[in-house]
Amino acid sequence: MTNDILGIADDAMSWVETAHDATGRRGVAAGYDLRQGWQAPYPETSGYLVPTLLRAARVLDRPALAVRAREIGDWLLELQSADGAFPGGMGVDGPPVVFDVGQIIFGLLAIGDAASEAAAERAGRWLLTQQRADGAWLSHFDFPNTYSSRVSWALAELWRATGDPAVLAAVRRSLHWILRQVRPDGWIDGMAFSASHTPWTHTIGYALRGLSRCADLLADDLAEQARAAADRCARRLAELDSPLYPLLPGEIGLGFEPLADYACLTGDAQMVTIWWDLHRREGDAVLAKRCEQVLARLAELQVRQPLEPAAMGALPGSFPLTGGFEPLAFPNWAAKFLADAAMNVASAR
Repeated sequence: MTNDILGIADDAMSWVETAHDATGRRGVAAGYDLRQGWQAPYPETSGYLVPTLLRAARVLDRPALAVRAREIGDWLLELQSADGAFPGGMGVDGPPVVFDVGQIIFGLLAIGDAASEAAAERAGRWLLTQQRADGAWLSHFDFPNTYSSRVSWALAELWRATGDPAVLAAVRRSLHWILRQVRPDGWIDGMAFSASHTPWTHTIGYALRGLSRCADLLADDLAEQARAAADRCARRLAELDSPLYPLLPGEIGLGFEPLADYACLTGDAQMVTIWWDLHRREGDAVLAKRCEQVLARLAELQVRQPLEPAAMGALPGSFPLTGGFEPLAFPNWAAKFLADAAMNVASAR
């Protein structure tokens, strides 16, 4: 069974290699669109693919993946501006985005050499200049949001590496602000890209994983409050009834109301890691079974037929393919989170 699960990650990483090659190995293509072909390289997701590539190189015994991770890291160093920021969005010409810079820090720290660590510190200093006084981050659409708990997580990793008290203070301000967005029923406000968006399970997954990992790294009373908020929301999501079961509705609204008849597969992959972590900490057999069911369904939806060779091993944005998240496309972050989920589940077997 473990080998079968790791096969999911193996296929996903093979597709990431294809997406890396599609750019001339200058970052990873954002995805493959059935209508328009390969998309531009995406600095943000290329950055957080680096830790996945390095882990997969070890777990799958594929050292060439580590070589690619280093190439991506070198490419990112070329993109950093003098103030520490990086281009936002797809391509290399967009204005900096708080969330994107945070995700690139993960890659720089995972590379771990002196140049990459120095670049991560510069990026962290830029992020500190962008934080509001109340602790909120403004990212996409200038919306104060809770999915940027992943920015706080990146800074928590930076603090662990450098011991910089200013970085730790920023993480704590962020957590205090996020905890004020938690409703009595466990729902967390601000998990969407803007006030006019409905949260996808993808951005919900961002919010919950960021909170949980901050808790792991800080390990104090504030951290435990963050963990409790993430765990409660995750459990409420697991209780949702949907025709898509074991997948979740792709969009979920206030009060945990299902608002879509399609699944956002990236978010489902993220929830496997979130639920699996909760299972490992609390011994919850029901959540463990749900993770296995979701992972099995995602494996069924992972592209394995060579009808479109460029998509072999990829995971669609949505199920059905025409759903509201990255329709008719295969985003690189879907493959990343699928590989993460598979390696996380396999590691405990």
